[in-house]
Parts: sequence; C-alpha cells; structure tokens
Amino acid sequence: MCHNRLRWVFVFPMSAHKALFARRYRAALLDYLLGSDETGLVRAYDLGRLALEGGLGPLEILRTHQRAAQAILASTQSADLTRKRVAAAGEFLMETLSPFEMTYRGYVALIEARHHGLGESHSRRRVNRKK
Repeated sequence: MCHNRLRWVFVFPMSAHKALFARRYRAALLDYLLGSDETGLVRAYDLGRLALEGGLGPLEILRTHQRAAQAILASTQSADLTRKRVAAAGEFLMETLSPFEMTYRGYVALIEARHHGLGESHSRRRVNRKK
C-alpha cells in the first residue's frame, strides 16, 4: 500500500522519524478503530515494515501503541465500546509487529541451518580423521 510512498521518511534523524511514526500510527489506529476493516490491518503491517526498516524496535512500537491507544480510549464513552476498541487495538498492534516476527523467525531459521551445517561439517571431519 503506502510502503513505497513513505520510504522518504528515513532521511530524517531518528527523533523526527519516531515522531512521524507516532503520528502516523495514531492516525492509522484511530481510522482502524472507527472502521475496523482489512485495509486498516494492511496499514498496520505497512507501518510495522517502515518501523523495522527505519530502525525502530518492538519496544518503541509498544510505547507508541500504548500512548495512542490511551489517548483514543480516553474519549470512548461506553464500557462496551471501550472493550471492543481494546480488542481491535490489540489486533492492530499484532499486525504492526508481524514484520518483526517474520524477521525473527527468519533469523532463527538461519541460525539453526548454520548450526546444523556446522554440525555436519564437524562430523565429516571426525569421519575423515578416522580414515
């Protein structure tokens, strides 16, 4: 979606990037909570990719989410609507963090493959020494 359009963000210093990310996150979360459609989750995923590429970590995203959600939920009038919005905000957060999960899983797979490869290499050396 907006992934390619927003790529220019990374020329700013980190503090400016964090502030811009926070504003975009809050706006996207509010839009999602008001409409709760699939395009809102696509936006969340795109924000997660931008954060990852821009050097923001999961904790910064969690801080941003907490601040945005608190501000949005403070204006919610009913307890029932608050519960629904909290659940929807959780879905939005999970989608935002999914690029980090994919990166982590790829990293673990790479380490396991390397470890497995080193183990085979070590076993071959032992077999060759015995000959």
